[in-house]
Amino acid sequence: MEFKNAISTTVRAIGKDEKWLQDWLVENPQRLGIGNVVIKSKELRHYTGKGGRLDILAYNASLDTYYEIEVMLGECDADHGFRVLDYWARERLRFPNSRHVAVLVAEDLSGRYKTAIETLTQYLPLIAIELKTLQLETSPPTATTFAMVFAQPDDIVLKPADEPEKSDGLVPNDENTWLTNRPEFTEAAKTIYSFCLDKIGPTTIDFSAKSYISLKKGKRAWFPMWPRQDGFYAYIPGGPGGSEDQPSDFYAHVKDELSELGIEPGWSFKYNGGANPIAFSVPKQYLTHSKLVDILKQAYELA
Repeated sequence: MEFKNAISTTVRAIGKDEKWLQDWLVENPQRLGIGNVVIKSKELRHYTGKGGRLDILAYNASLDTYYEIEVMLGECDADHGFRVLDYWARERLRFPNSRHVAVLVAEDLSGRYKTAIETLTQYLPLIAIELKTLQLETSPPTATTFAMVFAQPDDIVLKPADEPEKSDGLVPNDENTWLTNRPEFTEAAKTIYSFCLDKIGPTTIDFSAKSYISLKKGKRAWFPMWPRQDGFYAYIPGGPGGSEDQPSDFYAHVKDELSELGIEPGWSFKYNGGANPIAFSVPKQYLTHSKLVDILKQAYELA
């Protein structure tokens, strides 16, 4: 396979408009990256007047989930951000027995409303998708556009394969089941929880998952922990910047701090839609080490 150089560009710069982008997504909805959906409607009218049409209504039958999708070029603005929630709320009234997810699609979600978008996804079923366009150095010129999930709820289900297994007959975990099956790990998680409450800030501990225990800030699982023979394995937020191939500045700081403890962190950019990309193990002897406390203080602020 031959590799070509590419430059970052925009849909408008290559001579296309917003209507073309909508048609392109409708032509193949898998381009959205939200699972096996079909298009139910395009430009669905909700009320008369300017901006009264939902761009795309998609549906995933296996999840009985509707996706209210608003598409725009350029940087996300307040109008589109609020409009997608308006359509989401209206569709919930039309189909009250199904699940509904608002989907905001824009070329740039890192501007003024970045914090608002990231916060809303922790309290509402909202997925924010950023479209990236590349122009390849070919003759004639060729361009490609692809979607990246910018922010999404921690518990969102995009495809049936992501759902918890139901064939094993297990019920969701609670503190007692964790204490029974993984007593040392559970006590370690509770130790982390206690010093976070004391030294870092308001947080809750969630035992409901089958494979991990997490600390939450609001609804945001900012510190999920998986049991290991000697402690646990955890993920934390990566901070501003960073890409799949280039870790953030905060990752570099975490790596320097943990190196003194003999711990090598990993950069798992795709984990949790990029929300918790820094992963590392925590041996039992370092549960309350000052280096770990300092890292968690900063990670908590980034969550």
